[in-house]
Amino acid sequence: MKPTNFYALLITLLLVTISQAACDKMLDEKPKATLELGQLTPDILDQTLVGVYEPLTRSRGRLWESTVGLGLELMSDYADGGPTQVAWSNYNNIMNNPNALGQPWTTLYEAIGRANYLIVALDANTTLATDLKDKAYGEARFVRAICYFFAVRVWGKVPMRLKPIINSGDVALAKSDIPVIYNQIIEDLKFAEGVLPNKTGAPGRATKGAAKVALADVYLTQGDNQKARDKAKEVIDNKATYGYNLEPSLATVYSPTLPTNMEDVFSLKFSQFLDRGSFMASYWADSKAKAAGYSVSGNKFGGIISVAPLIKNWDVKDLRRQFSLYDTYVINGATVKAEIEPDIYDLRLGKYKDPNAPIDTGNGNDFYLYRYADALLIFAEAENKLNGPAAAYDAINIVRRRAYGVSLDVPSALADLPAGLSQTAFDDMVFRERGYEFIGEAKRWFDMVRTGRAAQLITEVRGLIKQPVRKPTPSRFLFALPDVELQNNPLAN
Repeated sequence: MKPTNFYALLITLLLVTISQAACDKMLDEKPKATLELGQLTPDILDQTLVGVYEPLTRSRGRLWESTVGLGLELMSDYADGGPTQVAWSNYNNIMNNPNALGQPWTTLYEAIGRANYLIVALDANTTLATDLKDKAYGEARFVRAICYFFAVRVWGKVPMRLKPIINSGDVALAKSDIPVIYNQIIEDLKFAEGVLPNKTGAPGRATKGAAKVALADVYLTQGDNQKARDKAKEVIDNKATYGYNLEPSLATVYSPTLPTNMEDVFSLKFSQFLDRGSFMASYWADSKAKAAGYSVSGNKFGGIISVAPLIKNWDVKDLRRQFSLYDTYVINGATVKAEIEPDIYDLRLGKYKDPNAPIDTGNGNDFYLYRYADALLIFAEAENKLNGPAAAYDAINIVRRRAYGVSLDVPSALADLPAGLSQTAFDDMVFRERGYEFIGEAKRWFDMVRTGRAAQLITEVRGLIKQPVRKPTPSRFLFALPDVELQNNPLAN
């Protein structure tokens, strides 16, 4: 059974107390309150670090585990939210709706605020050993970096808060330009890369390898293929140092009970406990979820469109397809048709499975931000764009060999891409491979946007589905800032 974040409540209460004290100061219009954590002992420092991560894995935080994990996936070319989640298909309306991602915004900035608060506390501390302080700085800045990396891709310009908000006078902050935000993200990740450990005994905590893969992803998103390629290669060349490799079994990778695995670079940890789990397994399943072995309950919040080119062309021999997609299941020895919306979608997504969870808020499936497969596919994409596909084949073929259940180290006529592909054709294959490898992991929308393929892919699917109105061509690719920020921060307008 995966460990719970048993310090999360303690840290939440601590920060609530601090926030309340600050609020009292604001109401009284007295001079600025002073944030004070008290004496940072090694134990208190570790507990505080757990609190920095906590908003990201909060079961009702509506961040990666639900609204984003579901919503951004439904914005993929191959997915649809059906009758209950139709808003996610209307790209232009939802991206103009300032409250579409209002709660994730609040949770995201809570994590940023906690990271900032810890950084200030570390600056003031004179008693902790340097190595402990450096590691803590690294973790706090890693969390801040991944939060801003998510924010800049979703909203574009955002207020970049690098200090705690102590009172109402600190709330007003103008939005930073996108290059400025990326520079800060890179600065934070470079710092984290330099001080974090190669491995961690606490699954879900940042490591040197996680910072490197995140940097590679940031560089790839910026179009800096040389730096993306080099950073991904550092991880690949030193995989033994970091303990990384591809897991042979997909069931191991997506297990609801294992605390981690060798493919896990950085993931948000969820547990089979009330309000300590993820919703993902329940969101995608239908009303027969428990009997079918997928989840304790099923919300039927979306499905997969089989005529979408990515799905239509997915080889049925690919184990990832078999593991992730289904239209039938076996109940009491009988094959039963899964519940679908035949005029909207005809496949269910079953990548996340946890029929033994105590409740739909207690699914134990972790949510990956980065796996070792990320490093391999980032390298393949960047290397090809720089030098053509010759040296990029091995990285993508290793991923494909795992997908076909063959040896990772032996060339395979079944799994390997055909030799002699042009640079453009190989780039298309890497993009396709990312779609297969990361289906259900909320990366497709970002890939579609950063490669300039979003409008084209959605237009293609619109021409194939029975209700074209459900897939309008997007006219914008960034969400509107939420009201919660605009109403409290006059400079954000």
